[in-house]
Amino acid sequence: MLIGYQGVEGSYSTIACQRFSGENNYQTKGFLTFRSLVDALLHDEVDYIALPVENSTSGPITRTIDLMKYLDVTVTDEIYVKIDHALITKHLIELSEITKVYSHPEALEQCYTYLSQYPHIEVLEHMDTAGAVEMVKHAEDDTIAAIAGSHAAELYGMTVLQENISDNPFNTTRFLFFKKKKPIVNRGHDKTSIYIEVNHSTGSLSDILNIFKKHDTNLLYLMSRPIQTKPFEYGFFIDIDNGLGNEALHMALKELKGICTYINILGSYRKGKIPAYKGVLQNETTFNS
Repeated sequence: MLIGYQGVEGSYSTIACQRFSGENNYQTKGFLTFRSLVDALLHDEVDYIALPVENSTSGPITRTIDLMKYLDVTVTDEIYVKIDHALITKHLIELSEITKVYSHPEALEQCYTYLSQYPHIEVLEHMDTAGAVEMVKHAEDDTIAAIAGSHAAELYGMTVLQENISDNPFNTTRFLFFKKKKPIVNRGHDKTSIYIEVNHSTGSLSDILNIFKKHDTNLLYLMSRPIQTKPFEYGFFIDIDNGLGNEALHMALKELKGICTYINILGSYRKGKIPAYKGVLQNETTFNS
């Protein structure tokens, strides 16, 4: 089993891949961009891909979600990964000596309050958290730092200057795993994700919600996204609290098809387990190398 992810070894996506695989033998392959990752799945270069779709602090990761609108792919699993950002340097130095910090834009946003305490540090974006650690490792400048997980620091032989620097100590990312579309087998699935588009008219969203209410179907998530070919018109990503084997959901989707101009059933799968947050710590300084 070959699982694709965006980034390099040591990213949070690799943790999600490990949990997804369970006891099964697997290999992973990193890709430079989310687009190239999705293309690899469509061209059978990998069996599955991991996409981060939502963060408990910064919200939906729209650049990954939007890739899924019109593709013939299926969600197979949902994995939650606790995000423990750390400030990482090549050697042990004082915070006052750091000149620049690099990380993925999402990670930087999740550490905004922490970074605001150090206005002398220039904040710069990098394509990947673990990639930022790798870059800092090979840089000649010892005053630059990266933000990533402590596991990435250990992997690359770097120094954790400060742990748990996320603004929200409950910071968690939700990953969805996709495979190429195959007939969906409903075996204990209890969550379904769809993407729909409707005519841009008065009451269209209300009509959608009323259909789900009529069939006593609970919605877990609803997000509007722009339709690129129709300026200022929107489609909707919806997570539903039932699997496709549920009769009420089946009837709701059947009725929904009558008013939607487009519907893509992305998949039906078991709900992921949200991590326990007992004993979380915030902004803990550790100094190790």
